[in-house]
Amino acid sequence: MYGRYKKLVRDIPQTKWGCKNCWGKGCESCNFTGKMYPTSVEEIIAKKVMKKTNGTEHLFHGMGREDIDALMLGNGRPFILEIRNPVKRYFDMPKMEEEINDYAKSNVEVLDLRTTYSDEVVRIKDARPDKIYRVLVEFEKNIEKEKVKELLNAFPTVINQKTPLRVVHRRADKIRKRKVVDFRVEKTEDKNATFIVKGESGLYVKELISGDEGRTKPSISALLGLKAWVKELDVIGVNYGESVKGTEKKD
Repeated sequence: MYGRYKKLVRDIPQTKWGCKNCWGKGCESCNFTGKMYPTSVEEIIAKKVMKKTNGTEHLFHGMGREDIDALMLGNGRPFILEIRNPVKRYFDMPKMEEEINDYAKSNVEVLDLRTTYSDEVVRIKDARPDKIYRVLVEFEKNIEKEKVKELLNAFPTVINQKTPLRVVHRRADKIRKRKVVDFRVEKTEDKNATFIVKGESGLYVKELISGDEGRTKPSISALLGLKAWVKELDVIGVNYGESVKGTEKKD
């Protein structure tokens, strides 16, 4: 089943995370659930579909994934939900969409549900679309609006990113080159600023802001000469050739 999902609350992972202490068996650390988080986008969407199909297992294939503390907004992220050994294969997709959204209770929303085939899973997993982010940034002290405007002259540009410290324990430590395609200033006030960033797939946006102790160059922090970090991050677009809309360059 193909569709797009929006994640409307923070601190929900895309897929089920097994407890790293007991490997899913259940322990005191995970309150004997076997999971790091109570639920996930995958589990919320699959609940109603599994009941309808009476399948034996579900697998979730997303076109990338957002951070757990990020929202997924805009027109949603493409995904495919695979059901193993379904007893019922055909049903009313619009009605299923309604049932999932009613069950999700404004935590997750699905749209554009339809049946699909296994070859589309490959296209979903291999896709490398540009992504658009809204980033609320906090600086170490009040930032002048005119100073922030100088950032508009720094992009588009290629960013050199060494694997971030927060993920280097599980990913190869190497330098990746990713382009910031478009950059807009949405708002500046006191120590805070909101940016709209369009970047190539694989761009580490949090490190683009902070610099990650010099592992990302250039960074917003280095360009402005101020320590900076991400307070909130929202993905607002996952599309090929999607343009930044409603984000004119302004103070």
